[in-house]
Amino acid sequence: MSGSPRKSGGPSGRKRPAYVTFTQQLKPEFWPGWDPALILSGDMRGIGEEALSRYGAAGGDAQGLWMMKHSKDRLADGSLKDEHAHGIFQQSEGRTNEGKLECWEIDQALGFTTSVVRAPSRGGRLENALSYLIHAKDPDKFQYAPDEVVTIRGRDYLAVEAENRRAWARRAVTARNAPVSMKEWAELGDALIQKVLDGEVDELDLLRDKTLMDIYTRNEPKVNLAFKVRAKSDMLFEVEKLRAGTFKKTTVWALGASNQGKSYLVESVAAELSARTGWRIFRATAKNGPDAYNGEQIFMMNEPSSRVMEWADFLQLLDPQQGGPISARYYNKPDAAPRLILIAVSVDPVEFGFFIPGKRSVDDSMDQLVRRVTLSIEARKIEGEPHYSVSRIGEVDPYGRSIRVPGRDGSTPRPELVILGYGNTDTMANLTHAEALDAVLDTVALRSPDAGIVTSAQRHLAEVTATLASRGIVLNPAPALVAGAAA
Repeated sequence: MSGSPRKSGGPSGRKRPAYVTFTQQLKPEFWPGWDPALILSGDMRGIGEEALSRYGAAGGDAQGLWMMKHSKDRLADGSLKDEHAHGIFQQSEGRTNEGKLECWEIDQALGFTTSVVRAPSRGGRLENALSYLIHAKDPDKFQYAPDEVVTIRGRDYLAVEAENRRAWARRAVTARNAPVSMKEWAELGDALIQKVLDGEVDELDLLRDKTLMDIYTRNEPKVNLAFKVRAKSDMLFEVEKLRAGTFKKTTVWALGASNQGKSYLVESVAAELSARTGWRIFRATAKNGPDAYNGEQIFMMNEPSSRVMEWADFLQLLDPQQGGPISARYYNKPDAAPRLILIAVSVDPVEFGFFIPGKRSVDDSMDQLVRRVTLSIEARKIEGEPHYSVSRIGEVDPYGRSIRVPGRDGSTPRPELVILGYGNTDTMANLTHAEALDAVLDTVALRSPDAGIVTSAQRHLAEVTATLASRGIVLNPAPALVAGAAA
């Protein structure tokens, strides 16, 4: 390195770069003092480890180093560029200059006789430099595979790429030199349609991903049709499994006054099952509930009106072993078999069901509705924390319920006696939110054994088994971890 050294960073000097990049052809003459055979081999790991050793010997403390060989880049005339190596040093942590080197110092450490090492432009982010290793944001350049990048030190490149994939893809769309032709948009639309039909993309994916949203906007009718076809296929497939006895619907009725925790519980159940199984969630509107239903496995009704649907449709939806058509305002649903129906409302099934339209008379036994409910949960707060009573529904000794029916023209409400033979049994009282959540999930696991949901008892057994194994005690046979697996 000729010339006098520049002023080093420090209290009286400038701040040193958080990361630096370098690019060098893989020819021995550009790597003086290096083993020519190593350079000619193009071994990025070997070159990277040597570079890290030299950097450390010069006083640098790198927290990251990534190396990549480019062998398929082309010049403007279409000819191949010479093979070259790209390297990125992430210098030491913190805002101080300790453990960081200037670019000229790294040049000198690596033996480069010209200024090869570069600092980022002002505001440049490490992720931008890492994206260039595979040309992730440069669609007009050759696209290298992420697993070709060699991580010498620091976070594995595959994890970095996975975390930034969508952001890099959005940038790639806007970085194209030429506008996308209608033919290409149509081809991209066909690819998206296939992903929809294969279940790889849902509507939330379209809204979260800028690239997918661009494709969808230009192919909306065809993509919407693909969603409808997939939903119909999913519904029919689930109905076949229901009729074959593979699973039974689970209906959870959560009741309680406002702000007592019933909605909190059903939302938690839906979120937990969606995370564990990938089940999709449908949230019905207070009226005309099934209108937008598209075969989601979780059917949720939060504070529905008693006019959410007709009596016959309500019974059909809640029937644990039957899947059939459900009327909707605009488009009837051919067959519906949600795995889980969650209802959060202030009153119990008897009082709610009494006022559902389409019930022919009081002779339509309310037992038809009550017996379809799997779990009845009452929520109430104790010292500000929600607690729950969870009851199974089953046959009980006949009992009467008095329902207050509003009189006509504002007259005094009159009582109506309802005789029932189904009600709460096996009540678990004063459960915490976590305990009530486990109780619901365990019930769903047993009624949908094909879903592979681990129950709380199985999870506890697995924890005990693991603890015993750590002490050299092995249970034989090992416990089953999926509901129904031992049956």
